[in-house]
Amino acid sequence: MKIVLLAGGRGSRAKPFSDYSPKALIPVNGKPLIDYIIRYVSKFSHITEILIVCEFDAHGKQIISYLEGKEHIIGKKIIFIEDRKKGTGGALLECISSLENEAFFMVWYADNLCALDINSLVKEYIEISSQSDGMIGFLIARSHRKEETGRLVLDKKYSKNTFLIKEFSEKPIVKLEHPEAAGIYIFSNKIMSFLKMKSNENEGKAFDLSSDILSKIRINDNNSMYCYEVYSSGTDWIDIESPSYLDRNKKVVDRVILQMEASNHNRS
Repeated sequence: MKIVLLAGGRGSRAKPFSDYSPKALIPVNGKPLIDYIIRYVSKFSHITEILIVCEFDAHGKQIISYLEGKEHIIGKKIIFIEDRKKGTGGALLECISSLENEAFFMVWYADNLCALDINSLVKEYIEISSQSDGMIGFLIARSHRKEETGRLVLDKKYSKNTFLIKEFSEKPIVKLEHPEAAGIYIFSNKIMSFLKMKSNENEGKAFDLSSDILSKIRINDNNSMYCYEVYSSGTDWIDIESPSYLDRNKKVVDRVILQMEASNHNRS
């Protein structure tokens, strides 16, 4: 199974860092963010090849320069594919020739860290897809989130703006009403037909994988998607949107990295 790392885009949330370097190179404990992802996924025998979609300008070349020559260390083939600034949907479509013979493949946004059990994910995917001709893919998600601020449980209302506090929780872990997509997917090759259709509609202009493709797919027997939830296994996930966000969530980041580095289960 091939894995696509989406490492393009200008990273507006990561400014001013992203004015000079791509978000995938945000330093985490002395190593670029993308380094952790590549070293982690390459440990799984299911992963046969790593496709990195990045711009081939000065920004993207920083990623290429960092990773070139590291195949012998990682133990997997790395292929660089040009992101032509056509959005995340267009970036994935650039991989079509490399993925045309793949029954399914992974997509991982290169600003996400997660000790995802790829073995279990693939096993679940194969089992369900064998029973579903309409399989489009699995969306990895979490059902709980640690809040960045304190939360209040309110009791009696005294006036329009004043309430009695029943309970105060400092940065609690809360159950989400709807699971949060983690920017990690496993897709059947069927997703490519949706990407090509949207690209034709847009006359080659930029489009987004989430808002323009996944949110527009009509779910039925012919088009089915599944949520693979990671919280129940104790697995953390974090989207490192900027250096400042990393600093505010350093404990979570360190915990996720420890999970990734300590994940020594059988990966065959």
